[in-house]
Amino acid sequence: MSQRNLVITYLGFMSVVSTSLGGYVACGAQKYRVPIHGNEPDAAGQRPTTASGGQAATEPTSAGAAQSLFGVHSSRGWAKKLPVHFRTSKEMSEPVAVLLKKAMTTWESAVGKSLFVYDGSDEKQGSNFRELYSPLDDAINGHYFDFAWTKATGKAATVLATTIWENDPKDATSIVKADIRYNNEFYLFGDTLKEFSQGQRTIVDMQSLALHELGHLLGLMHISETVDRYSVMNPSLFIGEGMITRRLSAGDIERIRTVYGVGDATLAEKLEKADDFPQTN
Repeated sequence: MSQRNLVITYLGFMSVVSTSLGGYVACGAQKYRVPIHGNEPDAAGQRPTTASGGQAATEPTSAGAAQSLFGVHSSRGWAKKLPVHFRTSKEMSEPVAVLLKKAMTTWESAVGKSLFVYDGSDEKQGSNFRELYSPLDDAINGHYFDFAWTKATGKAATVLATTIWENDPKDATSIVKADIRYNNEFYLFGDTLKEFSQGQRTIVDMQSLALHELGHLLGLMHISETVDRYSVMNPSLFIGEGMITRRLSAGDIERIRTVYGVGDATLAEKLEKADDFPQTN
């Protein structure tokens, strides 16, 4: 992958589970807040570039990729490819795919325009890709469940998901392809308001996780809690039964609109005054 000089990877939710909520237990399972370790600047007002926005780049990013928008790694997003056609891994059940689509609808409502088109399931499995960036070699924007996570991605067992994408070689501010890989080897993904952890596999709310990862896929970076406490792009996520983060903050809406503008105002209206409070229970 050394030739792929404009590929950025976000190592979503990659650190060891480090914080339990005072031993608080719900439905017999511990609730955890999982931090994300990255290179994003912490101070409000700093303007990260594409190179500093991700945990790692395969090669130094060209100067043309530098951004001027705070919290955005690709200022034009999918401008040349909207709507984004995507497929789901065949291991992803329909109920889980529905949660993914709900997360997509939330982002679409924020900008009042169609951002995604579902092309059905993909016969490929996450474990079919032997390297982290391998999914970018085809023309499919896939959402893959990896049951052989560590072997296929080279990432630690504690990583929940990773978003990888490729910028246009002629326009480093635009994204042309992307994939999201989910660690189904060590975690369960579903509706945490209805489903439970099993053994050593903690349940993770798919809609909440997808909302965060789709933010990266659409062009957004992590936002420090000191800047926007309730952003879905905060570098942490509560996991476990009953733990959800399914609503965009006003800041999330403002940032996504700097990339995609506002189409049908009636579709965007319901999120115009997003509530800035956590949805964890």
